[in-house]
Amino acid sequence: MRPAPAAEERAADLVRRFEEFWASRSVDLLDAIFVEDARLEAPMTPTTHTLADAKRAFAGLFELMPDLSVDVHGWGATESGVLINFTLSGSAGGAPVSWTAVDRFAIREDGLATERISYFDSLPLILAIARRPRVWPAFLGTRLRRS
Repeated sequence: MRPAPAAEERAADLVRRFEEFWASRSVDLLDAIFVEDARLEAPMTPTTHTLADAKRAFAGLFELMPDLSVDVHGWGATESGVLINFTLSGSAGGAPVSWTAVDRFAIREDGLATERISYFDSLPLILAIARRPRVWPAFLGTRLRRS
């Protein structure tokens, strides 16, 4: 079943804002993507239930990997939102690391997302962190601040 044209437009607009957020790495741009009580879930990170918590989680991620960027490979509208396929790339402990993910967003009529669930194989990221002891203090610091 193909989503309605309005759902396609909302999805395209969210993908545009998603790319703008990752290009800027400014947590303030999350306001243009999520509602205040948005739920964000991803491997290796605690689930957040508010926009403020999501901002703190992303700030910690950008602190750990300041050069983290996204390359969107494609996306598809669904009846309730959008799926975005992308690769994250950056460096950890001075060495490059990248992984592919798919994010599933639930989008309201006003275009803001109420939920984002990220799907990816966390093993490459875990191995990259484990092999780079210089990253351990920063990684543990961001994990402890989120707890």
